[in-house]
Amino acid sequence: MLEAPRVRLREIIDDDLRLIESWYAEAASAVLGGPIEPPARDPQHRLEEARASDGALCAIVPAGEDAPAGLLDYRRRYPAGGWLTVGFVAMAARRRGWGYGSEAVRLIEGEALKRRWARNFRADVCYRNGLGLYFWLRLGYRPAQEGEAFWRGDADGDIISMIRLNPR
Repeated sequence: MLEAPRVRLREIIDDDLRLIESWYAEAASAVLGGPIEPPARDPQHRLEEARASDGALCAIVPAGEDAPAGLLDYRRRYPAGGWLTVGFVAMAARRRGWGYGSEAVRLIEGEALKRRWARNFRADVCYRNGLGLYFWLRLGYRPAQEGEAFWRGDADGDIISMIRLNPR
């Protein structure tokens, strides 16, 4: 478990899935910039995918609470060594705009740097998600330039790869 003053990240437990399902479809739709086709990448699917890879699906839990208010999905060493990719940050609608998602990203970046999982960070943003793009820009990410997006083969055409490079 990782903690900041206002938020903590912890592993998803099976009891969380019932709570997450009540807000997940709307949150996923917001992240993707429009309606999604059920059951595309539901919380259970994301959890299984994270467990099968070098990553995690974490609950974003506000301080003093037990129930997840959001999800953070990330992969270590993806798309290559020295990188950490955030695939998904989603907050329940009533919890958006309070900084919990930003704090969660900063927590995982700090842990990645401390444990030397990564020095550089990537996030995928759907081009229809203007607020998502703004979210990543505020965190210091920028669109990958030609030559920096050596992994573009794994991203859909509607995805913008945002990166934040740390000096060596």
